[in-house]
Amino acid sequence: MKIKSFIFASIIYIAFIGGFAFFLDLGDYTLSIESFSLTLPIAIWFVAPLLIFFILTLLHLSFYSLFNAFRFRHFFKDADKFEDFANDLLLEKKSKISFHTKEFKRVCEIAKSLKTQEKIPNLNQFNEILDTIKKIHDGEYVNLGKFKLENNNILSIQNEKNHLNKDISYAYNKIKNINHIKDELEQTAFELLLEKGTYEQIKNVKIPKNSQQVLNLIQRFKNKNLELSPVEFEVLLQNSNLDEKEYLKIAKMSVNLLNPDAILNIFLKIKNQKSEALRAYLYLLAEFSMFDELLEQIKNDDKKFADFKAVLALRDKNIKINLNQLIND
Repeated sequence: MKIKSFIFASIIYIAFIGGFAFFLDLGDYTLSIESFSLTLPIAIWFVAPLLIFFILTLLHLSFYSLFNAFRFRHFFKDADKFEDFANDLLLEKKSKISFHTKEFKRVCEIAKSLKTQEKIPNLNQFNEILDTIKKIHDGEYVNLGKFKLENNNILSIQNEKNHLNKDISYAYNKIKNINHIKDELEQTAFELLLEKGTYEQIKNVKIPKNSQQVLNLIQRFKNKNLELSPVEFEVLLQNSNLDEKEYLKIAKMSVNLLNPDAILNIFLKIKNQKSEALRAYLYLLAEFSMFDELLEQIKNDDKKFADFKAVLALRDKNIKINLNQLIND
């Protein structure tokens, strides 16, 4: 309660009690202590203790009001300076601002640590959180249960990504029963599975793959970190929506991945179903020196296949060529 309000309320209360006592006209009362005696109206005896209590309380409130004024003088000054200190932190400036109160000195340490991620002595929980954040940013998966973070918390999301990255089986189990990607974590799980999973896992996932993802799988096959049988290779291409350039690029990548008969038969089947694969098939015919078949395939459309016509012409003249440079994808 503010002092002014206390004084006002106390005066009204004392006046009410005193007025009521005088109204009753209760007479006098004599206080005797040994040889000392004092006679006053009873109304005065009612009011006197209230006045004494009022004065003592007023002195008490005044003392603590003055005490707090001195005590919080530096606190409010520090509060005014803290905004400037925060501005210095954001601007990466070495702040020259100092604080007088221990509260703001501690807040200053914590604010600096939030910026620098440095630990603070004797702040065990704060330091534990800093350690946890560092582990998450370093790609580790940690147990965040005790921090009670929401699922959409940025640390929770990054920690879950770390879990997916560390355990490809966990990533596979997260998406094996879904047909479409609904959120960022499912997208991450799918991309990691394509990057690190076995083809047995990849083919069991029902999520459709785009052309670039198919190309990346063929690249993994070429780099020998993904195993594909000829049948799996054929099914992968059959079930993909690729354009002419992408089929040609895969044909160039696949020359040494399977034996010539297998790769030719695969692209023959695909080009009979998808015209986009025709140039890829023609490239393989040229690569494996099956020139008679190549001529048979292009004889009715020399203009469309001028580059392959050039291959045949140069071959007839025994001129060595770089097939990859001549047949652009």
